[in-house]
Amino acid sequence: MDNNEKRDVDALREKISRMPLKEVVQYKLLSKEVRDMISHDAEFAQILFKRHKDTSTQLIYTVYDGWSVRNSFYKISLNLITQSVSTLPEEIEILASCNGLILIDFERVRRYCVFNPMTGEHQLIAYPNASPNNIESIGLAVEYPKADHYKLVTINKLEENPNLFYKFHLLSSEQPGLWREIQLRTNSFVSLCVGGSHVYWGDSLYWLRKDGSVLAFDTKREEATLIDRPEFLDRDYGKIFSGQDIWIGRAKGLLTLVCIFRMHIVIATFDSANRCWMVPRTLDNFVLNQQGSFKGCPVWIDSKQVSFLVQNPQTRHYDLYEYDTNTNVYQNAAVLHRINSRMHCFHPTLASVHSTPDNDVLIDDQEHIAENLNDIKLFIIEGIPREEEEEEEDEEEEEEFEDDEGEGEFEHEEVAFEGEEFGGGEEAAGGGGEED
Repeated sequence: MDNNEKRDVDALREKISRMPLKEVVQYKLLSKEVRDMISHDAEFAQILFKRHKDTSTQLIYTVYDGWSVRNSFYKISLNLITQSVSTLPEEIEILASCNGLILIDFERVRRYCVFNPMTGEHQLIAYPNASPNNIESIGLAVEYPKADHYKLVTINKLEENPNLFYKFHLLSSEQPGLWREIQLRTNSFVSLCVGGSHVYWGDSLYWLRKDGSVLAFDTKREEATLIDRPEFLDRDYGKIFSGQDIWIGRAKGLLTLVCIFRMHIVIATFDSANRCWMVPRTLDNFVLNQQGSFKGCPVWIDSKQVSFLVQNPQTRHYDLYEYDTNTNVYQNAAVLHRINSRMHCFHPTLASVHSTPDNDVLIDDQEHIAENLNDIKLFIIEGIPREEEEEEEDEEEEEEFEDDEGEGEFEHEEVAFEGEEFGGGEEAAGGGGEED
C-alpha cells in the first residue's frame, strides 16, 4: 500500500468511526475491504468501542409479572435518563450482558443464545450435560474489542461431601459444542449471593459469596480461585436492619465492592497485584430508610462512580443518586419506577457472534427464537416496544381488575418488591451475609 492509498484508508476509517453504529453496519456492504476493516481490524474495533461506549449505555432488565405469561422488559437509557418498557415471554430470561453481546436463556428450547442486538447475529448453544436445575449461575466473558472471542462459564451448586468443591463448565465460542469441566476445592460451604450478577473484569469472571469472599474464574488460564473476605467487613459500623448489604460490580474501570453499614457506606476497589481490597472512600450513609433498611441497589456503569437506586417510602418509586464530581457528593438525578437488582449494563458494539448450524432445533422453535430476538433488537436499539395483540391486552385488563378487587395497590406492589425486585426474604438479607 503506497502513501496515497494509506491516506485514503485512514480517512475512510476516521469517517466511518464517527458514524452511528447502525450506519457502520450498513457500510459493511460497501466492499470486501471495508467489511474486513469493520469486522476484523482490532485497531478499528478499539476506536469504535471507545467512541460509542459512553454515549449509548443503557440498563436492561425484566420484572416478573405473576399474573401474565409475559414479563415486563425494561431499559433505562443513561445519556438522557429515560425509562421504557416492553414485554418478554416468561420462559425467556436475560442472563448477562458483556461488551455488546447479550446472553439469553430460551428455556423452552433448552438453549442458551449469544446475541448482538446491533448486528442481529446470534448463536444457539445447547445446555451443558449437567442438569439446568443444578446450575447456580452462568457468566459471559466477551474479549471484544481485543479479540472476537467469548466464553460461557457455568457454576454448579456447591456439592457438600467430604471434599467440598465448585464444579464449573466452560465453553468457548471457537468450540461451541464442547463444554469442559473444571473444579475448585474449598474448605467452606458458602453459597453465592442472591440477586446480583457476575462481573467480568481483567480477563476474569467474579461472583460474590454470602460471607464477602469472592469466587474468581480466570478465562485465559481456565482456573478458579477464591479471594478472601475483606477485613473491613468486621468494622464496628453497625449492621443494617434488612436488605442486602454487600455488592460487587465495575465502576470507573475497577472491580468494586460496596458495603452498606448502618453508619457508613464503604466503597472498596480490588488490587489485583496484591489480591486484596483497598478502601479509598467511606461515606455517611444516605440510602437507609427510617427503619434502618436498604430497599434499592447499586447501579454499575463502567465509566462512572457507582450510583444508587433507593426506594422513596412515600411514592414507592426509586430515586437515582449519581456522584457529582463538581461537588463531591451524591445528588438525586432521576426518579424511576419498577426496578430489579439484576440489571445488566449494555452498550452496543460490533462484536462478532460465531455462526453455527441450528439443524437440531425444530423449525417452529427457530421461528420462536427469531421472532423474540427481533423484538429484543427493536426495543433495545430502536426503542420500539413489542405491540401486544388486542386479546392479550383485554385479558390483562380483566386480570388487573380482578386483582384490584381482591387487594389494594399498595399490597400488590409490596409482593412484587419482595418476591422479585430484591430477592425477598431471608436470602436477600444475607449479603454480608449478595453482584452484569
